[in-house]
Amino acid sequence: MPKNRVCANDTVLPALTRRAALAAPLGLLPSNISARNKNKSEILWLFDRHEQLRQQLNAENEDAAEDRIFKEMQAVECRLMAQPSITAADFAAKAIVESAHGILFPDWESGQLWIEARKLVG
Repeated sequence: MPKNRVCANDTVLPALTRRAALAAPLGLLPSNISARNKNKSEILWLFDRHEQLRQQLNAENEDAAEDRIFKEMQAVECRLMAQPSITAADFAAKAIVESAHGILFPDWESGQLWIEARKLVG
């Protein structure tokens, strides 16, 4: 994780297990879980949730609601970026999230995206 980014629940993430993730509040789960989503990787599932939250944030006008949505987006982003890419689609989803849809460019040395890219190409 880049040094200039802080996860909303940074102290909780290292101890998070699959069982704990499954017991997470339902607010973190997308409302449109279906059979087709069961075939998606965890990264793509989290990417879908991130996009839902991004749309909600863009439509929201109240500060308190924006803060709540933004915190949830940060938590989803941290979980997404912590997962290893299995497919090209996983890596593409990470690139979209890490760059804030092309607005930001992660640091070459510390950006999670570039760290993973260097590992993938050896």
